[in-house]
Amino acid sequence: MLHQDLLVQDSVLIAPRIRVSDRTAAERDEILRVLRRAAVDDGFIAELTHYGPQALRGYHLSLEAQAALLSGDIRWIEARVGKLRPRLRTWLDCRLQQEIW
Repeated sequence: MLHQDLLVQDSVLIAPRIRVSDRTAAERDEILRVLRRAAVDDGFIAELTHYGPQALRGYHLSLEAQAALLSGDIRWIEARVGKLRPRLRTWLDCRLQQEIW
């Protein structure tokens, strides 16, 4: 018998079922995790700059969140995580100063 909290398709476990509010909170936490790492790791900033989506592998982010992080969309990010302190804006400010489009 399968546990109620698991999604099953063709008898294969796919993922735990997550309520929308849990998913939103989880993505918020992941966005903040990326921003915290970028605030202290210059190498990670270089990865984000030059390798984009590959640098975000291992983070559980929607395509929208990835696009916002990689483009420096502060408005989208702050609408989801709240007002960012300057330290957490490190990557976003760097991204907006770059002329790589």
